[in-house]
Amino acid sequence: MAFAVNQDMVDRMRSVSALQAEAESESDVFKAAIKHLQEAGLEEVLYTPARQFGTYSERIGSYWSLTPRARPWAIVQPRNTEEVSKALKALVKTNGCQFAIRSGGHTCYPGSNNIVDGVTIDLGLMSQTEYNPETKLASIRPGGQWTGVYNTLEKLGVMVAGGREGLVGVGGLLTGGGKTYYTCRVGFACDQVVNYEVVLADGTITNANESENPDLFRVLKGGSSNFGIVTRFDMKTFPAHDVYDGIVTFPPSSGDAVIDAFIDFTKQLHVVDDAHILAMWVSMSQRDIAMLNGIPVDPAQPPDLTMVSMINMIMTQLDGVEASPSLERFMNVPNPINNTMKHTTLAKKVAGFLLPSNREDIWFSLNYKLDRRIIAKNVEVYDRLVKDIGERSPGCVIQMVLQPFPTSFGKHSTERGGNMFGLERFKDDSVLIIVAVEGSTPGFYDMAFPIFKAAVDEIEDYAKSVGGDFEFRYLNYCDGSQDPLSTYGPENIRKMKDAAAKFDPTGVFQTKVPGGFKISKVKTPE
Repeated sequence: MAFAVNQDMVDRMRSVSALQAEAESESDVFKAAIKHLQEAGLEEVLYTPARQFGTYSERIGSYWSLTPRARPWAIVQPRNTEEVSKALKALVKTNGCQFAIRSGGHTCYPGSNNIVDGVTIDLGLMSQTEYNPETKLASIRPGGQWTGVYNTLEKLGVMVAGGREGLVGVGGLLTGGGKTYYTCRVGFACDQVVNYEVVLADGTITNANESENPDLFRVLKGGSSNFGIVTRFDMKTFPAHDVYDGIVTFPPSSGDAVIDAFIDFTKQLHVVDDAHILAMWVSMSQRDIAMLNGIPVDPAQPPDLTMVSMINMIMTQLDGVEASPSLERFMNVPNPINNTMKHTTLAKKVAGFLLPSNREDIWFSLNYKLDRRIIAKNVEVYDRLVKDIGERSPGCVIQMVLQPFPTSFGKHSTERGGNMFGLERFKDDSVLIIVAVEGSTPGFYDMAFPIFKAAVDEIEDYAKSVGGDFEFRYLNYCDGSQDPLSTYGPENIRKMKDAAAKFDPTGVFQTKVPGGFKISKVKTPE
């Protein structure tokens, strides 16, 4: 009997064949790590290229970006906090064994959440979200993605201030700080966490909150993976309700008007906190633009690789108000091409707002003072970047996203006990930018990285030259070559170093976990 075989089936069969033919490492360290993990009772959730190869391949393929899809010696997927403790103790006692920690796997620079010569602890089976109506707290496991969190909580009539894109993972966003739709009202996502359940380097399971391990509690708010593996976040909730949200698309010729509206909006966030915006300069194919705007596309239609440049204003009125004064100036920008504004919920919004997947990705982030000259320089450099990289890699996606970063964000954090960012020390409003490029042509990453980094360096140098430098880098957007922890201020650097020495005295998370930003690499303030 004949049957149809589509390309997806062919790719899967090729993948399985390749994995079956792949031998396991001959390393004695690998063999010892496997032995220790098996002795810890983790055989059922231990995957290697030669054993449970289907699940091994599936977990590697589940990374949003191609860039971190390394092939570790093995993947271990704990099902609960106790198994995280067992896995951690097994790997720590394996001499010479390094390991990676993955929650959602959305960070895209190489080595951030995966490893080659080592073992990846994959928290993907720990993705549950629970709600306690008495405490009004949501208990969220680290391996979930925000689409699932929001779907669960909205059905219960509540919401949390979490990620803004459906595939972003819980653990990385919250330990890195977490910019949310509600930062203008309640600070960062980490400011809404009231308790962390943490597995320390020696396997001890503990809690960190205002009364229990308060020093650990504080540094986990933005200090990333330097202190332990967080296995549960207890977060404040608020009533769920509709928002008025969508994308209004403009041609590049409307850029000056968008910049003026952006500056006015940022200034008014000190007194008005009812809306959230992203100003996105984007160059991609018509097909990708349609997908980003939620417009149905024919999957059988081959994509047109011709790059098109547009400005997408991604706007969310948090109270569901259509005629919001906060967004009026954006709505009055001339020559709109498309408008998808509508009433929706956050769960539906993030489920539909997905960046293109299965490409190699490079992200860089900067902050600089709110200055029209620097924004104009951004646009100038971006236009050259589109030309330089676009000519070398047809079909790539290049984005520059401007986000308001007023001083009120730091005030909200301080009111809630503070975090590691140290934003309270700044007196000037700023702009948070992410410049991102995605491509799938052979050798894309190696080709694009130096061009991309030079462009970001040019923006940073220009900001410094006009007195617009802002010494803060948002960790969750940074490339691995950047150094966000060093920008948190001397006091917070000391707090992180002290906490790392206290809760991880043997330096497990500094030496055996090479991925991520390490507080040990930051110079101790004098």
